[in-house]
Amino acid sequence: MTQFQGELPFGRVRLHFDVPADASSVSITGTTVTKGFLYAAAYDANGDFRGKVLFEKAHKSLDIQPHHSGLGALDGTITSGEWYLELYNLEGEFRTERAMQYHVEVSFNQPHTASELELVNTVTGRHEIEFDYSAVLNRDSRWYRGDLHAHTQLSDGHNTLEAATSIVESQGLDFFFFTEHNISQPKLPVSQQCLFLPGVEITTDLGHFNVHGGVKSLDLREVEHSSQATIEAGLALAKANHTSIGINHPMMKPWHWHYDKIELSRVSTFEVCCDPTWSTSPKAAEQALIVLNEMWNCGHRITAIGGSDSHLEPHERNPKADEPSIYGDPSTFVFSHGLSGEGILAGLRHGHVYFERRCGLQFNINHGQLIPGQDSKGQALDYTLSVADTTRHYLAEVVVDGEVTARIPLSKAPTHVQVAQGYTWCRIDIRRQQNEQARGELEGCINAVFDGNQSIFNTPLVNTWGELMERLDSDEV
Repeated sequence: MTQFQGELPFGRVRLHFDVPADASSVSITGTTVTKGFLYAAAYDANGDFRGKVLFEKAHKSLDIQPHHSGLGALDGTITSGEWYLELYNLEGEFRTERAMQYHVEVSFNQPHTASELELVNTVTGRHEIEFDYSAVLNRDSRWYRGDLHAHTQLSDGHNTLEAATSIVESQGLDFFFFTEHNISQPKLPVSQQCLFLPGVEITTDLGHFNVHGGVKSLDLREVEHSSQATIEAGLALAKANHTSIGINHPMMKPWHWHYDKIELSRVSTFEVCCDPTWSTSPKAAEQALIVLNEMWNCGHRITAIGGSDSHLEPHERNPKADEPSIYGDPSTFVFSHGLSGEGILAGLRHGHVYFERRCGLQFNINHGQLIPGQDSKGQALDYTLSVADTTRHYLAEVVVDGEVTARIPLSKAPTHVQVAQGYTWCRIDIRRQQNEQARGELEGCINAVFDGNQSIFNTPLVNTWGELMERLDSDEV
């Protein structure tokens, strides 16, 4: 057994250890002495990536085996020779520094219980993502329900991979992205019910964003240790006309987005509703809607989405919450011609999306001739709206070019909402109505249809997040 201990402020350190010739497995167990995040990435004697995990105060392990490796680890031959473990502390550049005291043990030939799940390998030793995005689980053209933002024990979530899979299937989700902090799940569950897809949440002091359908996993060995460099490394995981990049909880402090240099043309989605059971989520959602309005008014057709950002087991609750933070709340619905990775990613990029919590929203636009994200060519709009849930009161809020033009009660009976010509874009927000005077919390959102004849969508008024924020802060808006 080899042991390491030390303290790591914002920065990284490489720990070398020897694997003997008779080793049939390698187990790397670590903890931070105080609560905090410390990323650990393992590489073998050939320089191949063998696994990554987020160490916390509780002990976690990378169990690396020739077959059936544990959570976060890659299968493969246990090569003898000098391996190394790279530890990363990514917190403290722009927030309060959190020096991490760590203790790591490396042992060999430890017993290991294999997962009972059917799993498919998705990450290679060269940090490539290998996944069949063209495989079709369901051939129907329809709305598919999923979750774009969620965690397990691989990062800071409480659910095992097995438990997470069970919860997702019990929730009836059609697709699901694991988005661990700076870690791609190296193996994804195989399910006949739900399509599990590769994702990662790039996590820095300047904000968090999801890479849905990246082509590589995050390798920081040759990257400058800074938030900006980590963000740029995360953006480089994307493939044009394939991957969806999404800004997470953009207005929810202290995890809000404030990397001013990001080009908005690189962003596909914007997480308006994130973990609605978190105490500051309702306020952050309202602020995100203001930013979304301005994005669209500036000519950027970025898709509004939801994400559970769930870290908890179903019986747990966030502080002050009386309902669970659970995978699928909110759910993001994507219209796709068949349930496949390519279809879901294309729907996200093109805005064929709506999200809701649990109202059971049903709608069509112009008798099904239009779906969210499409070019309406400026024609008049006729929405048909209804909700299945009768336990609460719901309201449709018609938002035209950033202004609320109507508020209409919803029920199980279809309600028509008409919007005349002359708009640049039109969106419908769904709210839980507490009483006739209160506006109510955001329940869901039908993404906009756009008048593509407007020149603004060819020549946006701003290019970067920083320029957008300056515009919002100026007297011109």
